[in-house]
Amino acid sequence: MTLSKQLMLLISAMFLAIFSINFYTSLNNIRDYLQEESEVHAQDTATSLGLSLSPYILDQDDTILSTMVNSIFDRGYYLEIRLENIDGEELLSRTNPKRFEQVPEWFTELFPLTTSTAKSEIDAGWVVGGTVYVTTHPGLGYLKLWQQAQNSLMFAAIVLAVFVILLFCMLLLVLRPLSKINQLALSIGEGDFARIDSLPWTTEIRNVAKSMNLMSGKIEKVITNLNNRLEETGKRLHVDELTGLETKATFETEMKERFMSRQQGYLFILRIDELGKLAATLSADKVDTFIKSFVNETRAGLKDEGVAGDFLYRIVGAEFILIADCQNQASAESLCKAILKRLEELGAEYDKDSVAHIGGVAFDPQGTTAALISAATEAYEKARLIGQNSFAITEYSANTRSMDEWKQLVGDVVDNQRVEVNYGMKAYNLDDDQLVLEEAMSRVFDEQGEALPIGTFISVAETLDRIIEFDLDIVSRVLDYIRTEQVSHTVAVNISFTALASNEFRGQLYPLLEADRSTTEHLTFSITAYGATRDLKAFSSFIDFAHRLGAKVMLKRFESRFIPMDNLKQFRLDYIRLARIYTENIGNDPEKRRLVEAMKELGELLNVDILAESVETDNDLEAVREIGLTAASR
Repeated sequence: MTLSKQLMLLISAMFLAIFSINFYTSLNNIRDYLQEESEVHAQDTATSLGLSLSPYILDQDDTILSTMVNSIFDRGYYLEIRLENIDGEELLSRTNPKRFEQVPEWFTELFPLTTSTAKSEIDAGWVVGGTVYVTTHPGLGYLKLWQQAQNSLMFAAIVLAVFVILLFCMLLLVLRPLSKINQLALSIGEGDFARIDSLPWTTEIRNVAKSMNLMSGKIEKVITNLNNRLEETGKRLHVDELTGLETKATFETEMKERFMSRQQGYLFILRIDELGKLAATLSADKVDTFIKSFVNETRAGLKDEGVAGDFLYRIVGAEFILIADCQNQASAESLCKAILKRLEELGAEYDKDSVAHIGGVAFDPQGTTAALISAATEAYEKARLIGQNSFAITEYSANTRSMDEWKQLVGDVVDNQRVEVNYGMKAYNLDDDQLVLEEAMSRVFDEQGEALPIGTFISVAETLDRIIEFDLDIVSRVLDYIRTEQVSHTVAVNISFTALASNEFRGQLYPLLEADRSTTEHLTFSITAYGATRDLKAFSSFIDFAHRLGAKVMLKRFESRFIPMDNLKQFRLDYIRLARIYTENIGNDPEKRRLVEAMKELGELLNVDILAESVETDNDLEAVREIGLTAASR
C-alpha cells in the first residue's frame, strides 16, 4: 500500500473516531436537554390547565371541561391528559398512540427518551376539586434528535469529503518528490546517474533528495575515474608505447572484422633487417629513434601512394604487419616500392644498406588469419632472396572454393541442417567450482562431413539472407537441450548481428521464448563487442526484447576500445566476458591485474557479472579468483 493511501486511511480513521465520539456525546447532551425540557413543559401545561379548569371542576357534567382539555391536547404533542375528581375517579382522558414512523426503531433504542408525567391539583374555592395529569409524548423529542443527527452526519460527510480532497492534493504535492527519488534510485541501479534539479520544499524530503543527488554524483565520479583508468590501461595493452602502433591483439580483431565483412586488400609483413646488430652499435635512445623513423617513413610511403586503410601493427620487436586496401597486385607492388624507397633514404642516414624486406599476399576473406600470415611469411623469405630492400607478393589463397560454390554450400547446409552443436566452453564459479555458464558452439559440415570455417560460412549466409534461419535453428536446439537436460545453469547461444537487428528474426524468436518461460530463463544470447558496435541502438533494443521474455544477454570478447565501460550503463547487460588479452599472463602482469580489478568494480556498480575467457595457466586462474570475477572458462 502506498504511503499516500496509508496517510489517507490513518487521518480519515482519526477524523471518524473524533467525530464519532463528539457525535455520540452531543446527541446524548441534546437528549438530556430534550428530556428536561419535556418535564418542564409537562408541568407548565398541567399547572396552566389546572388553573383554567378551576372554575368548572365542581360541575363534573360541564362540557367546558372536555372542551378545554381537547383544546390543550390538540395544540400540544402529548401522550396523555387525564382528569380525575377529588375521589380519584377519572372524569376525562385523552391519549395519543406511542408511535412515530419518521424515526428508525434502532435510533430510539440507542437514544431512549423516558416519558414524564406532571400533575396539578385543581382548586375549587377552599377545597380541592380534582387533579389533572399531563404526560408528554417522546415522539417530538425523537424527531428533533433524529433531524439533528441527520444534519450532523450530512455536514460531517461534506466536511470529510472536502478534507479528503484537500488532503489528497496536499499529499500529492508533498509525496511527488518521493516518486522522483525512487526513479533516481532505480536509474542509479541501472547505471544512469541523473539528478533531481527541482528540489522539494518539504524539509525532510528535500534533505533526502539532496543526499540522493550527492550519492548519484559520487558514484558517477567513481565510475568515470574507473573508466579513465580502464581506458589508459587498455591503451597500454593495445598500443605499443614506443611507436604508438596497435599491437597483435588489435590486428587479430581487425582480421576477424575483415573476414566477417568480406573486405578485400593485401596483407604485408615488414621486418627490420638485423635490428640486433644496430642495437649493438647504437645507444638505446638512437635505436628507439630509428624504429620511430621507420614507422614514420612507412606511413609516408602509404601517403605517397594515396592508399586508403592504413592499418599498421607492431607485432614484436622488428616485425610489423600492414593491411592496405590495394585494389590489385599492381597497386600493391607500387606501394611496396614507395615504402622501400623511403626506407632506403632512412638507411642512408644510419649507414645501413639493407633496412627491411616486405612480403605480401592478397587478402582472402574466405581464408584464415594463420594461412594469410603463413603466405606473407613465405613471400617475405622470397624477398630476402631477391636482395636488399626488396619485396615479394604471392598469389597464395587459403580457400579452394569459389564464391558460387560457397553460396551453394551454405544453402545446402541450412536446408539440410548439417549443423552440430556442442557445449565445450564452460565457465565455473571461482569460489565453489559450480558451473555458471556454458556456451553453445556451432560447427557446420559439407556433404563429405568436412568441417567448414564458421566465419566464412556466417559471412556468406548473411549475404544470402539465410542467417536468420540458421540462428533460429541453433536457438531451437539450445532450448531443447535446456529442456531435455533440465539445465539449472545458464547456456549462451551466439547469434549474428544481422539476425539480432532483424525484426523478422525477433518475430520468429518470440513464440519460441514465450512458449516456455521456465526454459527461457536459462538462455543467454551472446554477442561480440565488435558486433554490438555496428548498431548500438539495435543492440540496446534487442537487450530489452530479450529481458521482456526472461532471457539474458552477454557481451563477449569485451575490449574497452570497442565500448567504453562508462557507456555500458545504458544497455542493462547480464554478463560481460572479457577478451583473452585481459587475462593472458595476468598472474605476472600487475598492470593487467589493476585493469581487471577496475572492470570488476565497475561490474558491481552496474550490476553486471564479469567473466573471464580461456584462462590457460593455474597462475592466471588464481589471480582471477583473487580479483573476484564471477566465473572463468579454461
